Amino acid sequence: MFYKNEIGYITMLKDALSGESKLTRNGEVLSQFGYMIQFEDISKAFPLLTTKKVFFRGIVEELLWFLRGSTDANELKNKYVNIWNGNSSREYLDSIGLNNYREGELGPVYGWQWRKFGKKYGDHSACDGHMGTDQLKTILTELLKDNNSRRAVLSAWNPEDLNKMALPPCHILYIFNKTSTGLCCLLTMRSSDLFLGLPFNIASCALLTIIISHVLHINASKMSISISDAHIYMEHVEQVKTQIELEIYDSPNLIIKKPAPSLDSSIEEKIEWIEGLSYNDFELVNYKSHKSLSALMK
Repeated sequence: MFYKNEIGYITMLKDALSGESKLTRNGEVLSQFGYMIQFEDISKAFPLLTTKKVFFRGIVEELLWFLRGSTDANELKNKYVNIWNGNSSREYLDSIGLNNYREGELGPVYGWQWRKFGKKYGDHSACDGHMGTDQLKTILTELLKDNNSRRAVLSAWNPEDLNKMALPPCHILYIFNKTSTGLCCLLTMRSSDLFLGLPFNIASCALLTIIISHVLHINASKMSISISDAHIYMEHVEQVKTQIELEIYDSPNLIIKKPAPSLDSSIEEKIEWIEGLSYNDFELVNYKSHKSLSALMK
């Protein structure tokens, strides 16, 4: 099923409410298979949902945390971003056999895979001669080529490391592509919590695309998300029913206030610029939304 923009997201929720009931690792869900949603012209219409208030600061802080290669949830917790607290508590880590991790340690999750893919987790030296692959460097290198490269791929799925992760990645593959309208991104998700998780993923993917387009001095065009298992937890059904009845407002605009490095700056300078970004470098303009809809995180 293919959907577009926030009205498509609401239609997706309606459709998922009639999905197949399944018992999963963390509860009963209503599940549908094989959804795709697309948002266009994200440089002018940033896809932060308006039918409920979405925690924009949390989205920014988490993405910058990924881009710095961090896997320490305490860094987010110290900024009052608590989205990883449940998967990094002492109780949870012990329950999945990661007794040797300190509280807050997540293992080789997104940040590690994005910036050190293939490197042995826990080895912070170069003594083994393999520092891993910096996939941020890879995608910037590919997108700077003049041959319309189709190899600008960022992967978080590493089977060798899954048993070391506090949580296997849900958003597993980003593919960037340059078109006549600007930079596009296709995100593949193996699993998506449509009510709590997907709004974060939509905005985060758009933000990542905008950051990369900004550093490359090109326009950010569109983003699409392909979802394998799209589900609504039974505990979220009433909130979903409330949300689908609410009016959709115009999307806000996102401004990056920090000047991009020059066109002829090196890859290393571009990466340093990205790593130096902070929440205060972003401005969300004209964000009008309904109130937040609280729900249990599963």
